[in-house]
Amino acid sequence: MSYITSAQDYEEMKKLASLVRVMNSLGHNPATSGNYSLRSKTSPEIALVSESGIDKSQFTEDNFLPLYYATRKMHESFSGSQRKSSDETDIHLTIYQITKANCVLHSHMLDSLLFSDLFSNEDFATIKDLELLKGFKGVKTHELEIKIPIFDNTQDIAKLAEQIKPALLAQTNNYGLLLRGHGVYVWGDSVEEAKRHLEVFEYIFKYYLLSHPKKK
Repeated sequence: MSYITSAQDYEEMKKLASLVRVMNSLGHNPATSGNYSLRSKTSPEIALVSESGIDKSQFTEDNFLPLYYATRKMHESFSGSQRKSSDETDIHLTIYQITKANCVLHSHMLDSLLFSDLFSNEDFATIKDLELLKGFKGVKTHELEIKIPIFDNTQDIAKLAEQIKPALLAQTNNYGLLLRGHGVYVWGDSVEEAKRHLEVFEYIFKYYLLSHPKKK
């Protein structure tokens, strides 16, 4: 059984692949790090997840692999290949299963690590009073709090995927989570919205690093 990518999904894959290359040029993906995905628009049981070990400066739409939500396995048409999806595939699939996201971006940008260090003993970074919070979907005023969940880094991705579920279920108007010493996951209803949310997070990180260099 061969997996045939729909024209609609292929256009989204091209769009995201282009964004991946741009993000790489901005320092989000050193040494092949980072991973990206889409919810298939035409195959509800499938997510399209970035291939592992690819130099993101060379990333193309052909570097997305179809995986089943239910089994976490690649589509059977890829079963005989040596290709594998990101080691952090389970995080992407969990985000899709709990949220309405259609696109997930995972960046290793240095500012996300430094920002999480400001909240080394906390489960959330509480952000408020910044006008740019209105860049998040559903946020209409700066007069509210956004809680960004923060988790310790681990190589046990299945366990981490379980750990993030309560935070995803509990949070409203938040579209990201941090891993200490690792990076940030950001999502949105589309490639464009995920990119916008990532830009809001980048702004938050820079603001706090400049204004709170040694948070007590």
